[in-house]
Amino acid sequence: VRSMHSTDIQWSAILSWGYADNILRLKSKQSEPPVNFIQSSQFYQVTSCAWVPDSCQLFTGSKCGVITAYMNRFTSSTPSEIEMESQVHLYGHTAEVTSLFVCKPYSIMISVSKDGTCIIWDLNRLCYVQSLAGHKSPVTAVSASETTGDIATVCDSVGGGSDLRLWTVNGDLVGHVHCRESICSVAFSNQPEGVSVNVIAGGLENGVVRLWSTWDLKPVREITFSKSAKPIVSLTFSCDGHHLFTANSDGNVIAWCRKDQQRLKLPMFYSFLSSYAAG
Repeated sequence: VRSMHSTDIQWSAILSWGYADNILRLKSKQSEPPVNFIQSSQFYQVTSCAWVPDSCQLFTGSKCGVITAYMNRFTSSTPSEIEMESQVHLYGHTAEVTSLFVCKPYSIMISVSKDGTCIIWDLNRLCYVQSLAGHKSPVTAVSASETTGDIATVCDSVGGGSDLRLWTVNGDLVGHVHCRESICSVAFSNQPEGVSVNVIAGGLENGVVRLWSTWDLKPVREITFSKSAKPIVSLTFSCDGHHLFTANSDGNVIAWCRKDQQRLKLPMFYSFLSSYAAG
């Protein structure tokens, strides 16, 4: 089990976008500014990104709905230490791509859009697999389980709030639940199936994290932080599943763990690179 939830990080960088010159930039050294990486097309204004661990693949979603897949390679001849070799465009959405998610164990990438579509793509062949139908409004967030391949999608609800849907990796709808608050982000916990009950974590607009069971979508519990009620715009579980990291719209990143795993030290809060991040 331990080997399943470990990773060997040889290189890392923070990708930023949203600049006026349409250049994607990388920051790999804390003391140095971001360096130019890829000049994206002015026709495909970047709205979301996803990176494939270990394969040097980068996906960008755009305002017009086109997804671009970049194949890259490591090199010592550029300041970014990596360079783009080729690119492929993926067509399927007709409006802004709101989120992308890569599920490496199942070799899929999932994209969602304001046009109400959710598309599963084959990571290896870079081709269309299938669409998850039934969203009647913009799909705003997506995630997938690395243990089962199950997919969670979030779309706006007609009467306010959000609708959370759970799908199998084959595209069958498992169930759905309505949330009175808007769900800004979602993530699956990653404990071994059979000995654990995994959850879908939803970051809400009011700063609360709500956990739903992946078995029946029943609410399990809520995680609240009294000092902040800002929307949780991103969240993810650590590789071993012992920590949940949340980021709110103010740029504060918080790590959560079970009470019996707490360390005797005060939490530290940092503004998350707000000095240079444009996207």
